[in-house]
Amino acid sequence: MNCPSQLNEVIDQVDKYAEVWEQLIQQINKDLALVGLSDIELQTNITPEELWNGLQPIFSELMHQKTSSFIHLLYRIDIHEKEIQDLMRHDDFLERLVYRVVERSFKKIYWRSIYK
Repeated sequence: MNCPSQLNEVIDQVDKYAEVWEQLIQQINKDLALVGLSDIELQTNITPEELWNGLQPIFSELMHQKTSSFIHLLYRIDIHEKEIQDLMRHDDFLERLVYRVVERSFKKIYWRSIYK
């Protein structure tokens, strides 16, 4: 598998990196399931825009309704509290958080491709 080092490359060329994109969605689904959110499953054929638009309301609901699961998810994905506090200073907090979650999940895919 040819995996670029930057998420933006995958986003800009989803057709070229379809396998990487699919693995990215699977990784997000896996992380959601591992923190007890198996009722949320993203389709692997969605576009980046659909992913952003789909994750924002999910994260918003988790923040307000299932806070402990949400915190566990961020811990699992390896987003530190300090980073979350920095993101919260912005009006577009959810957009930035979704991007960061996707970016961290992508890094798992990237490093796995390097070290396998």
